[in-house]
Amino acid sequence: MEENSRPQEEQPVENLVTPEAKIAELEQKLSESNEKILRALAEVENVRRRSREEIDKAGKFAISSFAGDLVLVVENFFLASGNAPKEEIEKIPAIKNYADAVSMTEKELMKVLEKNQIKRIFPLNEKFNHNFHEALVQVESEAEEGTVVQVIQAGYSIADRLIRPALVGVAKPKAE
Repeated sequence: MEENSRPQEEQPVENLVTPEAKIAELEQKLSESNEKILRALAEVENVRRRSREEIDKAGKFAISSFAGDLVLVVENFFLASGNAPKEEIEKIPAIKNYADAVSMTEKELMKVLEKNQIKRIFPLNEKFNHNFHEALVQVESEAEEGTVVQVIQAGYSIADRLIRPALVGVAKPKAE
């Protein structure tokens, strides 16, 4: 019983923290808090950047559905104007004026499409590119193998995003 009968002052105090230890603990907590704040700020900046990119993308491609429908009309327009009887047009002045108006309309239509970043893909005599072309046939030809020698239907893209691939015939070596 003598051991427990020491005065209270003499008993070891294990719960007392030195000022230096308390400062170190607080500095550690401050460091952790600063790190959390920096991570949160970085995350906010990432969200802000991703949101900006999404808004830009949405604005750029908002008309892609409309453009997809419009290119069908444009291709029919090209088909109609390309199949006009050229000899007959030259003979009759009224028809020539009409054909000139159609040609001007065609040029204006292409300007409007380009202004909205809609590009016509007509790859005749270009190297086949699977990102923008869809090969339907292989055609024996003198052209280099893999060259587009026939465009069955023009393709379209909007701001480098494919709306519709060009349907093409690709050259293959002639059989001997």
